[in-house]
Amino acid sequence: MYRGELQKLEGVWTGTERVDIDGAMYEATGRWEFHTVFDGRFLLCDYIQNAPDRPTSVGHGVFRKDEKSGSLEVTWFRDPGATTTQQGDGVAEGDRLIFVETIGDSSTRTTYSVALNRLTVITERSTKGSEWTPIFEGSYRRPRG
Repeated sequence: MYRGELQKLEGVWTGTERVDIDGAMYEATGRWEFHTVFDGRFLLCDYIQNAPDRPTSVGHGVFRKDEKSGSLEVTWFRDPGATTTQQGDGVAEGDRLIFVETIGDSSTRTTYSVALNRLTVITERSTKGSEWTPIFEGSYRRPRG
């Protein structure tokens, strides 16, 4: 049941992130805010990343189930540069939502996992069918209060 899986993400999550973009590694803080809308059919996400000596990164995501294919999808609108990216072929496996995007020879796989009061987000990259290599790892908690 995809609605239940999406609703597990609801709320505000803050935490730390490790990013590796083509060998340039850095650490950051991240904040995710998720809201379900339209009777749980869509999950909206606002994301903010702050890192020392780097511009703030902002993204807005829309998670949904494609009515024709039945697969989960997420479309991201990112800053800088108002381009959209889409990760389709999403699946719910236990407590994990997994989305894959392929552009040319490169694929990314993003896994969202909720366990107790902890959200883990991992993005991996594969080029030309090679092994998956982590490029983003984040660990977040819901603020108490």
